[in-house]
Amino acid sequence: MRFIHTSDWHLGNRMHDTDRTEETAGFLTWLREEIVRLEADCLVIAGDIYDVANPPNEAKKQYCAFLASLIGTCCRNVIVVGGNHDSASLLDTEKDLLEALNIHVIGSLAGLAPEEMLFELAGKDGAAIGIAAAVPYARELELRSYISGDAEDGTVSDAAYGELYKRLWEAADRLRAGRKIPVIATGHLYASGLEGRPTGFADTGDDGTRSIDVLGNLGLVSPSVFPPSFDYVALGHIHYSTMVAKNPKIRYSGSPFVMGFDEAGIPRCVLCVDCEEGKTEVSKVEVPASVSYRRLEGSISQIREELEALSGQDGGEGLPCCLELYYRRDFGEPGLDVLDDAVARLPPHIHVVSWKRRDARTAISREGALDDKELRSLSDEDIFTSLIMSSKLCPPPEEEAARKNFLGSYLPLFMQVAGEIESEGDGK
Repeated sequence: MRFIHTSDWHLGNRMHDTDRTEETAGFLTWLREEIVRLEADCLVIAGDIYDVANPPNEAKKQYCAFLASLIGTCCRNVIVVGGNHDSASLLDTEKDLLEALNIHVIGSLAGLAPEEMLFELAGKDGAAIGIAAAVPYARELELRSYISGDAEDGTVSDAAYGELYKRLWEAADRLRAGRKIPVIATGHLYASGLEGRPTGFADTGDDGTRSIDVLGNLGLVSPSVFPPSFDYVALGHIHYSTMVAKNPKIRYSGSPFVMGFDEAGIPRCVLCVDCEEGKTEVSKVEVPASVSYRRLEGSISQIREELEALSGQDGGEGLPCCLELYYRRDFGEPGLDVLDDAVARLPPHIHVVSWKRRDARTAISREGALDDKELRSLSDEDIFTSLIMSSKLCPPPEEEAARKNFLGSYLPLFMQVAGEIESEGDGK
């Protein structure tokens, strides 16, 4: 069978208050066209469909309209699993209705037996062409049934994930009943053994990378939890495309969208997977950009020179471009107001949407350390991270792993509340 693996759409995201509705609509239109062009039998969405647990109505409309647009195409099967940004109950609300359309949704592990997470995938003649084990983001409480009673509190145990995927494989093998069809699985987690974000943005391969830090419990899952008998494991949570432990059968597709200016130069793609029992081939399909994101980095004087170069460009042709001014304050340099004239002269298609100081998080707590532009451009995540890490309950700096777990435990709760408040304020 052939399927498309994608994840981390984050529908409803407003990066620095930029409306991304047209950008996401363009991607969904393109994705449907690619599914038809590639004659894919199935689509797998590995979590984080929405950006917040209570997404705006427009985001929900885009999601439902896209699924409806696949009816009658070659894509006869869709697998959707919840991510850590999603509301499991929201995704599960329509699962019974969608099931009739071969759109299989698993928002949460809670109360599900392994057999309830397995779905046969149908070909054009109605015969089974594969089996999918649909695993969503797993909260620690949901994993407790897979862990022995002496497991360490506050961690996600490899033993729990290992037992979960082992039971799923055994159940899938029973369902397969000797048929020569592939078995795939999903997950929304952080697997160890990743190389990290690409350092050379022109390099679309899986090499030339550096390690990155990931917050909280998502950083504790070993690649060994996935039984090697699975023909493919489609993962979500990481925003760039990469293999796990250099295994071509365990992959992250990455997000089709730039989710932060530090990711701006990384190519976006979905994965096209051709799968037979015992044989898997994967190719990347690059997502065309409809908006350009660019970070200007350096001292205030250096950024002014770059802005003046951009200001000298004639006309407003080219993709809409969002800029982040990511600056350091060198001793004796003027303030941010010296950039205003250059910003005002930018062509109509180029907009500065973020003014970000390199040490912004540590400067938040210092009275008068940030000016109005800086404060307006700080994300909720920046502010909450600073507040959480400065809490008296947070482990000391020398306990790095404990601090990451502490932040990973509380930051999603703060972000969920912030998203709910924002949605209520918009009257949605």
